[in-house]
Amino acid sequence: MGEAAFWLVLLAATVVVAGATVLLVRRLSANRRRARVAPAAPDLARRNLGRMAEYFDGLPSAEPAVRQPFELGLAEMRACRWGQAIAHFQEAMQATQGVHIVALLNLVGVCHYTRGRTDKALQEFEESVRLAEQLDATRGKAQALNNIGLICRDNGQPDRALQYLDQSLAIARELDDQWAVAIELGNTGNIWHDKGDLDKALDYHKQALTISRELGDRWGEATELGNIGSICRDKGELNTALRYNKEALELARKIGYRLGAVTALGNIGAIYRSRGRLDQALQYEEEALGMARIAGFSLGVAIDLGNIGLVLADKQKHEQAVPKLAEALTILLAIGVADGPRQALTGLVRCEDKLGRKRVEGLLKGGGLDEEAVADLLNRIDQIRMRRP
Repeated sequence: MGEAAFWLVLLAATVVVAGATVLLVRRLSANRRRARVAPAAPDLARRNLGRMAEYFDGLPSAEPAVRQPFELGLAEMRACRWGQAIAHFQEAMQATQGVHIVALLNLVGVCHYTRGRTDKALQEFEESVRLAEQLDATRGKAQALNNIGLICRDNGQPDRALQYLDQSLAIARELDDQWAVAIELGNTGNIWHDKGDLDKALDYHKQALTISRELGDRWGEATELGNIGSICRDKGELNTALRYNKEALELARKIGYRLGAVTALGNIGAIYRSRGRLDQALQYEEEALGMARIAGFSLGVAIDLGNIGLVLADKQKHEQAVPKLAEALTILLAIGVADGPRQALTGLVRCEDKLGRKRVEGLLKGGGLDEEAVADLLNRIDQIRMRRP
């Protein structure tokens, strides 16, 4: 080879190596960027708390036959006794008509939703929207649209959820209903969080937090502190996330906001799990589960059961993890939540890797599941295995 040819080959090789180096650096940088926005140990389901919008429309000043069962129902809601609340609201419906029905349908839907009966909740909200349009009850329509948006989000339909929330937000702004605006901004922020746009989500939540504080809406403030903390966690800012969630927990406990406290406790547990501090994670998740059961908050129960199962699997306590994961999965499938079942199943796959099929099957049966339910869960585990890379 001549000297000129040698230098040409050397130059070409240098260019190739340099190009490969640049590509590698770019890939590593992209991986680092992704690592900053992805939690080290994902939860069973994202914990951003969405807020249902309640609507009263004159019920507090209605005639006694309507007002009294309404007030009893509202008291039962605040005590998280959802079935009793529904019964009182239905009693009030029998004694009234018109816009009061719009509000009562919405309240019944909120109760069904929190109990995990999303199909029934959706029916009530859709009927509330239909009647609100007939009666030109614009405020009632906005609240019901917001609540339908939350159900769409749970069902894994973020774009459809955004459509409902955008409609609701536009109406709330037109009416200058800042309480509703804050709720809808926060719920919209949750959708963008689900979609992975953390900066956009954070902007919505900060707007919602500002309005809630200006209005003195302490429930809204606690909700948004937790939601901002959840975004900080996904950004990898664990210390900041812990600070926001502890502030949310303190406020939720102070004002008696049980659902907010459940969410904050679970978020703190998830942060400790991300740090590998499994005993602390388990402590917070178990406290969250206990409070979720007291509050009758079905989705919270499922999430906390699943996360306890995942922590137990991390601690190599697979026999204890299996029944927790199975119960979580059963609830999530019954509710119809899109985000969550896959991770519960993945946890069960991890347990089966350690324990074997027969032992997992025995644990499922010992947990009270019948033959059909056990066969269904094992089939789902097999489907997850087939999708593994």
